[in-house]
Amino acid sequence: MTYQYIEQAAQLQQVVEVCSRASVIAVDTEFARFDTYYPIVGLIQIYDGNQCYLIDPLAVTDLSPLKGLMSSPDTLKLFHACSEDIEVFQRCIEINPAPMFDTQIAAAALGTGFSMSYQRLVEHYMEITVPKEETRSDWLQRPLTTSQMEYAALDVIYLFEVYNHQKTQLQQLDRAHWVVEDCEAMGTDIPTMVDPDEFYLKIKGISRFDRHQLNVLKQLCAWRENLARKKDVPRNRVVDQKALFAIAKNDLFEKDALQAEAKMSHGQVRKYGNDIIAIANRARGQDEDECPALITKDRTPIDNSLLKKLKEAVESYALESSISPELLVKRRHLEALMKSSVLPPGLQGWRKEVVGDVLLDVLATHS
Repeated sequence: MTYQYIEQAAQLQQVVEVCSRASVIAVDTEFARFDTYYPIVGLIQIYDGNQCYLIDPLAVTDLSPLKGLMSSPDTLKLFHACSEDIEVFQRCIEINPAPMFDTQIAAAALGTGFSMSYQRLVEHYMEITVPKEETRSDWLQRPLTTSQMEYAALDVIYLFEVYNHQKTQLQQLDRAHWVVEDCEAMGTDIPTMVDPDEFYLKIKGISRFDRHQLNVLKQLCAWRENLARKKDVPRNRVVDQKALFAIAKNDLFEKDALQAEAKMSHGQVRKYGNDIIAIANRARGQDEDECPALITKDRTPIDNSLLKKLKEAVESYALESSISPELLVKRRHLEALMKSSVLPPGLQGWRKEVVGDVLLDVLATHS
């Protein structure tokens, strides 16, 4: 196995020039996330079908030359289970790679398996067992061991081969556009990219909050999110989500209450108590019409017999067509369909073509 280790800016520029001429490249990243908000990238692997490159981001700290390559519409970027890789590229070059092809999504579209690991995928298509010894190794250590570098190189070399197998099968079954659509939607819900002002909406149990309570929670969540990003520390290092919930719900606006009732640590209260109290008081004092709208929880009972029929229709089609049923439909999409009688966004696109209209027929004939 051959690979080129890239540790100089001039070398990276050459890699970009060579790979920009390729129509397809396989890409992977190795990273660590110890006590940080953002992932710390330890290695970037690229394979253009001829040469494998291992880019050392600890040596080549300016990765901006990769922007053009990773966003070029003329070069398809292959990944496996790409959500964390997208997060890495967002952090180091501030873009989502595009266009992308995710071999995990393709495996589900082909009925090979849902949420398959890379090791299982390589074994399925190539009958090769990928060593796992380096899976959890320290990618920030230097120098990297020969074993680490070989493991990292094989991640993209085999990925390229898996793609070639999948591409042929997808074209034969006319399902390539399924993978394209799903990959285009990747990266829209990555936690480190969520608008801080929208973060409170991720918290469960707030449907009984009044508008002022929601405003306190919204402002505190946004403050915590912005601070965690600025300091590059985990959210809970600033303050636990349960504490923010308790502060907003119970109007805990004194330091003693932050520690005794919200269960914040003494250090957190000392460090952030004044800020939290000031933000909460300001949010509580705003006019109601400036506060977020109430969160309404749909309490309409689910028709379990209809839900069963819809699931059976999906499973029947999936079995007949050799597709992973989990790829076709999620339960929340079926529930949304039942409540509105209209296909929700999650059942549009290629899913409407293959199963959406079938579900609408089931809905129409159910009595």
